[in-house]
Amino acid sequence: MIEAIEVRAIVGDKPVSRDRVRAWESRRNRAVLGKLVSRLGPRALAELTPDPAVEQILAAPLDAQRTTLTAIKTGLGHAGILAMLKRELDLSDRIARAGVAMSRGRAKHAITRLEVPGYSAERFAAWFDNLTIANDETAMVDACPDHYLLRGLPDGRQEVVETTGGSPAAARFLVDYTVSDTLTIPIDPRYPIQIAGHAVLDDGLVIGGVRHQFRDNDGTCEALLTVQFPASVPGRLIHQHQWHLATEFSNWLIAAAPTAALS
Repeated sequence: MIEAIEVRAIVGDKPVSRDRVRAWESRRNRAVLGKLVSRLGPRALAELTPDPAVEQILAAPLDAQRTTLTAIKTGLGHAGILAMLKRELDLSDRIARAGVAMSRGRAKHAITRLEVPGYSAERFAAWFDNLTIANDETAMVDACPDHYLLRGLPDGRQEVVETTGGSPAAARFLVDYTVSDTLTIPIDPRYPIQIAGHAVLDDGLVIGGVRHQFRDNDGTCEALLTVQFPASVPGRLIHQHQWHLATEFSNWLIAAAPTAALS
């Protein structure tokens, strides 16, 4: 596939090619599809996709793989996703609580930067905000193979079920974009567009958060994407989540190109 825009990525402090970001996504596609096949079995999978042969799915172009994975998750529905991942989510909840306690208020940050020439940061931010407002779950899930469920709740918060970075288990948490005072991620005054909120468990325990910052710089959209974790989280998970950020936001930037591209 020829992509409509150029997305330059800096993962941590190292520039990486778009091909490497797509390769990371492809590896995660294989891992997630393997989990779905193992949990659902061939009969259930056949109900959710017209071509349930795993190797055929993985032999398809990356964009077709992405569409198939999203179709399977959408077909399962909210209840199906939560039931399939119940044990993982219970485990992740316990690990998150222990990690917060061990960290004693200290935090680590996963940081990824993206640059898109000929693109409007302001238009993209409006497009992205509208995903949440419109509760476009398909576009949210489609951006990364590690997304299982992203939906708006009646109280305005966002429910997220995803595999965070290199974790072996999916996690569930709520993001409140109206509260960011718990974040240790600094506000960069050079980035006037801010999307920030803290992440909590059901009882309100803060486990992290996000601060995504955007600016227009001489015709180039620049994104400074940061996720906050408890300091006890292993460095490998932080590093892998930087690739997660590169994948999801690159795909969202490409999806928004008809709206946000300057030409």
